[in-house]
Amino acid sequence: MRTLCAVLVCLLISTSAAAWGEKGHLMVNRLAIDAAASKLPEFMNSARERIVYNGPEPDRWREEGRTSVMNTVQAADHFFDSELWGGISTIEPDRYSFMEKVAAKKVELVQIGYLPYAIIENYGKLVNAFRFWRNARTPQDRESARENAVYVAGVMGHYVGDGSMPMHMTIQYNGWLDASPNPKNFTKDRGFHSRYEAAYVNAAIEIAAVQPKMQGLRRLPNVWDSIKQYLTLGLSELEPAYELEKAGEFNPQQPRPKGTAFIAVELARAGTMLGNLWYTAWLESGEPAPGQNAR
Repeated sequence: MRTLCAVLVCLLISTSAAAWGEKGHLMVNRLAIDAAASKLPEFMNSARERIVYNGPEPDRWREEGRTSVMNTVQAADHFFDSELWGGISTIEPDRYSFMEKVAAKKVELVQIGYLPYAIIENYGKLVNAFRFWRNARTPQDRESARENAVYVAGVMGHYVGDGSMPMHMTIQYNGWLDASPNPKNFTKDRGFHSRYEAAYVNAAIEIAAVQPKMQGLRRLPNVWDSIKQYLTLGLSELEPAYELEKAGEFNPQQPRPKGTAFIAVELARAGTMLGNLWYTAWLESGEPAPGQNAR
């Protein structure tokens, strides 16, 4: 019963804390396809509106209810509570080996979150879809692989977007916890999360202000290491975000330059990372799969 209660509490937590809201997730996917389209197969550019549409897709699954199979399966993929583990750099790439170690720490498996794995596993699916598109034997197979790639690329964007929002990397996800030391007197406002990611973005953030903050497209030398570095950077912005909140920078009714610029950088970082992942997946799909001989 205790475990069941803990699971239900965590589902409630993760259901109410969806990073960026619809506008932000749509923006991340649009930024990424604008940046990467010229280096991807043409069908990705042709399907850009579907790719953008699927940015918020995992949050739409929540509409099936907090106790539905849909939420039970995927709710924990939206966050990673780093305090329950330790350094993000020490996370290993296998989800189930990681879960064994989490269980050994006597941490509830659903409580810690699996955002790093949602990103890397969808990356693997995209490589696979691109590879099957390249090697399709019939027009029908090629079309099916194309549809798979478009869908997976869009959904992966959701989790990459989650990773740039600092409150998705911590137990301090929605105002500082009462049980945590709080020497800097950070807000305990339980509406901070949604105000930051949705209300403020809706009121103050436009893609034209985010676009110039994007970085150039590049192939990631090591995808798993790059994901961990990306999430570590997101976590590093937790206290700066809370400091800006103290200064009144995230009031949707009175947007301020520092708060607007701070969030714009986070969204641009997500768009850049997503574009890099798509581009790297495309290049990798043209190479022999690990453990296989070149054709």
